[in-house]
Amino acid sequence: MKFRFLSRLLTQNTLLRVSSFNSLGIIIRVGCGLIMSKLIAFYLGASGMAVLGDLRNFLNSVQSIGQLGFSNGVIKYVAEHKKDQNQLKISISTALKMSLIASILVGILLIVYAVELDKYVFNNTYNYATIIKLVGVGLPLLSLNALVLNIINGLGKYRQVIYINVITNLLGVCLSAVLIINYNLFGALLAIVVSGIISLIIAGLFLIKKASHLKLIFAKKIDFRILKKFSSYGVMTLFSAVTSPYIYMGIRKTIIEVDGIQKAGYWDAMLRLSDYYMMFATTLMTLYVLPKLSEIKTNKDFRIEIFNFYKTILPVFGIGLIIIYIFKTLLIKIVFNASFLEMQSIFIWQLSGDFFKVASLVIAYQLLAKNRFWTFIITQIISLSIIYITSTQLIGTYGFVGASMGHLISYVLYLILLLFIFRKALFSRSSLI
Repeated sequence: MKFRFLSRLLTQNTLLRVSSFNSLGIIIRVGCGLIMSKLIAFYLGASGMAVLGDLRNFLNSVQSIGQLGFSNGVIKYVAEHKKDQNQLKISISTALKMSLIASILVGILLIVYAVELDKYVFNNTYNYATIIKLVGVGLPLLSLNALVLNIINGLGKYRQVIYINVITNLLGVCLSAVLIINYNLFGALLAIVVSGIISLIIAGLFLIKKASHLKLIFAKKIDFRILKKFSSYGVMTLFSAVTSPYIYMGIRKTIIEVDGIQKAGYWDAMLRLSDYYMMFATTLMTLYVLPKLSEIKTNKDFRIEIFNFYKTILPVFGIGLIIIYIFKTLLIKIVFNASFLEMQSIFIWQLSGDFFKVASLVIAYQLLAKNRFWTFIITQIISLSIIYITSTQLIGTYGFVGASMGHLISYVLYLILLLFIFRKALFSRSSLI
């Protein structure tokens, strides 16, 4: 009887159905991530963790620039036009061609200015200009991979996206292990770059049956009306994707100056751990929430989706955070090693902040879904300013723990701000969007 009830519940509730299938993929991704963290902790230590954090932030920025920030726009317009084949092909062709042009140009700049960028990214501590050049060479492929996954996602083929991510992670962890064991820090940096290219190859194998459709798509010319629509999404995504990593790089530098690179490594280890459990929520938002919000037309439907998320996903996520906090000591020893136990002091702040982050992001996706450009930009400026100012100030008083304190404060205030902006849509009886 209980199993029949659960089966009926999953069948009737699309959000739960997507999240349950997504969870299987996330468990595998997290497992691979935990193996990676263990390898990094064992072979590179906390200082190596901090250096990898800098490269990850830098790579996220340049990859977003290479895609022109089209990722969320692609998901929205593919979801919106999936029944209009001609419009769909024009939209995809425009996004792919413009992204390839941009990523090639950015890639060339990375190769030319690799030495200067190396000094900035790695704070004159390491000489990894070769890694920056490899990022430049691989950027068109990395950008293409991200857009292909966004297209598949927008079409509602969430199972394929999950399969691609799972296979990529399994192959990626094997390759990373070999590179880290043999080449230490350089190998770990190289693995970050190569993993995206592996993902593109896997996605290509999934799309090989659609080769004839791809030819028709690339035959379409760039449509400047669609490009104009993409551009507002591009600016929104680029603003967040470029500024956010540099904010975190600034916070990391402050920790290094005040508390040392070892403590910065502990903070990065917490961010890495946060990335793992946040996958359950953030991938669900990309797979389901953004396409769904792009389709809805009324405030009533918006309220239903948000409160459905709050009733089904958020409580489960909150319980998971409590479990993580209870077993934090054991978790640190399993994921990293005993030398990372000092990071226990930031768990309560980071976990609490992530709860409010998920609660706020599900509402914030409406800004992207409905292309509310200036509202998005202003709220992002406020949010990022708060996290940078509070974190850097609190680091001066509480050391590296202050960074996670700032994280909590910023997302509590961000949620309050979003609830105020959407107060009519969420709490009034108006049906118009």
